[in-house]
Amino acid sequence: MDFVLRWLTAFVFTQIVEMGIYVQAFPKERPLRERVAIAFCASAITHPLVWFVIPDVTASLGISWWPTVGIAESFAVLAEAALLASFGVRAPLLWALLANGASFLIGLFCYTHFGW
Repeated sequence: MDFVLRWLTAFVFTQIVEMGIYVQAFPKERPLRERVAIAFCASAITHPLVWFVIPDVTASLGISWWPTVGIAESFAVLAEAALLASFGVRAPLLWALLANGASFLIGLFCYTHFGW
């Protein structure tokens, strides 16, 4: 599968998992369309950087794959938590850890067991 197509597949998968979690993070007084839009933006901002930029930077520094994964996921969690905090979400770091942890673990399971 082409690298960009693999990214697109991973992006859609990530959005499905993480949006479902992030929508629950907001107070119910916020309209659903706003919660969905913000939830979409959280991963839409970080995912291309995690997929395209961070691996290239770490490879140029001689950093191996698993440390790269740790750096990329840490970046995503912190950036998404900052976004959530800016919209008044309580415990944004916890929500970001939950969302990114879920999408990473489910994605890793699908990759190791199904090859995608």
